[in-house]
Amino acid sequence: MKDKMDERLDQLFAAARNEGLAIPLADDFFETRLLARIKEQRESAQPWYAAAWRLLPAFAAVAAMVTVCTLSFNPSRSSDMFAAITGGQDEVVGMSILTGE
Repeated sequence: MKDKMDERLDQLFAAARNEGLAIPLADDFFETRLLARIKEQRESAQPWYAAAWRLLPAFAAVAAMVTVCTLSFNPSRSSDMFAAITGGQDEVVGMSILTGE
């Protein structure tokens, strides 16, 4: 792929040379400046959040898997409206009786 990109860049430079526009001082070392800028952009370190955007599909898959496991392995819910408040209290009372607290 890199060879194709280099080939396309060479074709672009050739087309620009054949255009023949007379702009004084604007085309001095244009290719050198452009290639140096491209090289600098390729070599610059990418910020940490660029990797996070690439990992977004993996994060979504993990979130979907957690959701599916939570819904499938969750015990059946009670229709009692106070079950959410009193849920787990039996174990606490039992443990306090057994430990003597």
